[in-house]
Amino acid sequence: MSGGRARRTIAALILGVILALGRSAWADGGPVCGQTAPDDPDKPFAGKLLGDPAGLRATLGNYGATIGISETDEVLGNPIGGTKHGAIYEGLTDANLKFDLRPYFHWRGVFCIRAFQIHGRGLSLNDLGNNIDTVSSIEADRATRLFEFWYEQHIGDWLRIRIGQQAADQEFLVSSTSRVFINSTFGFPSLPGTDLPAGGPDYPLATPAIRFRFDPSDELTVYAGLFNGNPTGAAFSDPDPQRADFSGTAFRTGDGALALFEVRYNPGNTDGNGTYRLGAWFNSERFPDQHFASNGISLASPLSSGTPRLLGNNYSVYGIVDQPLFADKTSGQRLNAFFRAMGAPGDRNLVSFYFDTGLAFKGPFGRKDDTVGIGFGYAQIGDAARQLDRDTAAIIPGYPVRSREAVVELTYQVQVTDWWQLQPDFQYVVAPNGGVPNPNAPGRKIGSAAVLGLRSAITF
Repeated sequence: MSGGRARRTIAALILGVILALGRSAWADGGPVCGQTAPDDPDKPFAGKLLGDPAGLRATLGNYGATIGISETDEVLGNPIGGTKHGAIYEGLTDANLKFDLRPYFHWRGVFCIRAFQIHGRGLSLNDLGNNIDTVSSIEADRATRLFEFWYEQHIGDWLRIRIGQQAADQEFLVSSTSRVFINSTFGFPSLPGTDLPAGGPDYPLATPAIRFRFDPSDELTVYAGLFNGNPTGAAFSDPDPQRADFSGTAFRTGDGALALFEVRYNPGNTDGNGTYRLGAWFNSERFPDQHFASNGISLASPLSSGTPRLLGNNYSVYGIVDQPLFADKTSGQRLNAFFRAMGAPGDRNLVSFYFDTGLAFKGPFGRKDDTVGIGFGYAQIGDAARQLDRDTAAIIPGYPVRSREAVVELTYQVQVTDWWQLQPDFQYVVAPNGGVPNPNAPGRKIGSAAVLGLRSAITF
């Protein structure tokens, strides 16, 4: 049996074992490994459809094992705009197992394994010209793939070292408030998702890494991670880099390095105060110039080599604010705001600046477990890519010059039961891909798209 076939077989067996044990939920952008809905002390396992079948969950819990699988399904459609009008179905089964070695072995270590079964097809890829701000956080190529596979060692109360296959979007660059939204950019932002090789170590891709978490105080946390620089090894020109590793078992380590650093500050270490993050990433790979060819001539020119020149490394800096604005302990109502901003060099990145902001209100209409949110995201096309468009327009009159893509989302997450959420959603995507020509309508840009959808998330 070849090495690639053996890895795929092992991944399938691991997923099969987890699926056989039970299910838990994907919600608010996806749980960390082993995380499930909180249990009510008076109603153990009330937040799970299957409860505790034959006492299996309680028995495994005595040994430190926590099982989770979720089923998230959604229907999305764009009656207005895009490359064409249509509707899609897509779904995600998220299976994970966390094994905490403390309860039984009295060892301060945690083991995690997590896998996905992705089905259906995505609206952004099929109807919106594969736009920058992918309209769903679960959109990906259909596959059964290993995601996370790591071990974390706790050293005292101040250091945690995690090694193995990991995804940066589980800890870095994310806002806790914005996870309520369905558009993927409110999870892992579209700047790194567009600019990094293969989209970076972000759903559905993970890659070998080592991560350090320092807790010098209750209020301050420092994260530092070193990831393989390209999760799949696919070239920048590959329109679908996920195909290079459908099973998630390539475990690549020779593609340069992606280093991430983030400082997180929460005054008072309480939910009532804001959380403030400042971070940066650096990738040592070589990145294609967005304007010039390898022979120094504009890529738009018929005299160019047709191959972008390669520029050394890439980087970005970012800041994130999650700020409570209002809280009522009696009713449980809370209003939180978020803001993120980041930038990257314009010569080697399609998106050179990104920001998003929004509000999430928990407890509307007297329903304490529901959440309503409104968010806005803005991705600015870099100067080099815009200059390439101008050069192209000088050769092809009327060719559009890209500027930015923006998205507005209004969503309402309804907690139907302890184990089931429904989420009606509206998005408006302005200038998909910055305003590029519509391949299905010569002479016209891809139109701004209205997206209507409904998501269902069940905890089994």
